[in-house]
Amino acid sequence: MKKAFSMLMLCSLLLITTVGTVMAGNPAYSIIEYWTLVAPTFDGVWTSPDEWTDGQHVQMSDDAMFTYTADIMLTDSFGSLFLIEFFSDTTGNPDDYWQICLDPSNGGGSAPQSGYGRIDIIGHTDIVCYEGDGTGWSEIPVEADIEWANSISDSPLNSTPHWILELQFIKTGGAIQLAEPPNGLRIAAYDASTDTLVAWPPDSDVNNPDTWGMIPTYSMEQYQRA
Repeated sequence: MKKAFSMLMLCSLLLITTVGTVMAGNPAYSIIEYWTLVAPTFDGVWTSPDEWTDGQHVQMSDDAMFTYTADIMLTDSFGSLFLIEFFSDTTGNPDDYWQICLDPSNGGGSAPQSGYGRIDIIGHTDIVCYEGDGTGWSEIPVEADIEWANSISDSPLNSTPHWILELQFIKTGGAIQLAEPPNGLRIAAYDASTDTLVAWPPDSDVNNPDTWGMIPTYSMEQYQRA
């Protein structure tokens, strides 16, 4: 019953999205926001084979992918949930990083604006948060609601043990948020041992939101995997 009520809340929230909103970012790279059906455990591994099967599996390159869904959290807030897998990265290095860039207003621009957020996880151990300041990024305290874990493990997507990140945060509150679509989004990961950067969109720039991808809309329908 709580899940059904939560879905009605989400539907009401997302219907506020203004029709005809100007789309920033790179329209060639867009995903749909789907509702989480199987709540994942944030432990850096696929705890069950049906985790992360309820959203699009988006290729960042031949070596990496990510998935994004939205869900109700234990606090009755809406959450943004991410899975990133880097199939060819099988070693730990202090210069490795995961990176998620967020444009909750889908405002775009040639530099990160106020309210835009960025999460970096460095060396698989340290998390750093940033907010746009109109010309670049300014470091801010780490948001307390961010839950994450990463590990080297196999997965249903690749049988060779590789780095996997699971991460979530409150969708509609705090300095790091995604709000309701339309949004701008960039995902990246770096393997220092091979000097390999993978990103979505592939040619996007962390400092230029106009090059990021988009979440133009949402769906309350169950995601149908091909």
